[in-house]
Amino acid sequence: MASDVQSSEFEEFCDFLVHIRQQGVQGLSPERSVQEFRDYQDQLRRWHERNAVSAEQARRGEASALDDEVVLRRLRERLSKEGIVE
Repeated sequence: MASDVQSSEFEEFCDFLVHIRQQGVQGLSPERSVQEFRDYQDQLRRWHERNAVSAEQARRGEASALDDEVVLRRLRERLSKEGIVE
């Protein structure tokens, strides 16, 4: 849902409303809709903060390709520790 195009906060809010309606969310009060939007903005801000270093490394060409086999192995190990097996 995020966009690289800069827009006003109102336009972002309208886009957010369209998105949550498409996800089947209904019946939110105007106040609750605004709160959900603020929560979404906060989550997005935290995501950008957590990934800022990695994004900068990628821009400088310092990032390596994602090894999907390593990712899957780590995921399977975590799931196994949780008692979840294939």
